[in-house]
Amino acid sequence: MFLDKKYYFELEEFTKVGVKALYTTTESGDFQDLEVRKNFLERVGLDEKNIYTGHQTHSANIKIIDENTKNYIKNNDGFITNLERAVIFTRYADCLPIYFYEESKKVFACVHSGWQGSFQKIGIKCLEMIVENYQVNLENIKIAFGIGISKECYEVGEEFYKKFQEKFSKNILEKSFEFKDGKIYFDNQKFNLNLFLEMGIKKENIIENDLCTYKEIRFHSYRRDKENSGRNGAYIFIDKTSIK
Repeated sequence: MFLDKKYYFELEEFTKVGVKALYTTTESGDFQDLEVRKNFLERVGLDEKNIYTGHQTHSANIKIIDENTKNYIKNNDGFITNLERAVIFTRYADCLPIYFYEESKKVFACVHSGWQGSFQKIGIKCLEMIVENYQVNLENIKIAFGIGISKECYEVGEEFYKKFQEKFSKNILEKSFEFKDGKIYFDNQKFNLNLFLEMGIKKENIIENDLCTYKEIRFHSYRRDKENSGRNGAYIFIDKTSIK
């Protein structure tokens, strides 16, 4: 579960195994602003030169960070690494962050999964890349959903539904969409959850939450605030104080 630290929320289950997964609140400001990001890094004791981020385009592009990786990657919506000093930073305003961690190789990752990323199965791609590049067992990977817009606040059109209907199973659709009072609602978290379950991830290795960027004014929401919306920041990194 996420613990409220005022300026950010922290994922308790990841902290217990030595990795920090954070999601910022409006008290920290708009993470499109460089000064806001700098102030936040000082607040949580992170070094700016260790931040890896990029220009998010709602793609399924994922970059593996190593010693030769640039700190800013164009056209990229996810990062994977086991580089101890690296800090992954991505931005959100209703889209869903998905965090990953594998303890034996200390591999961690985060992907930006709005509906377009989800449609392209960016979360599944991330898992496949972790297994292939770090030779770890799928069953040992922990997954946590960050904070995004809830189903109740995510009304979509018939064309949106039909797009998913053409690609995904009836089972996935039934668990991800709700038809109510002539309207259609999409549950991005449940959609990804059921993709992971179909892939073979155990339910106990997936951490869900019921927070909503739209309902909670402590989070930036594009659907709620339109062009006046700021951006929330998601960070994931190895907790140096936990390293023996």
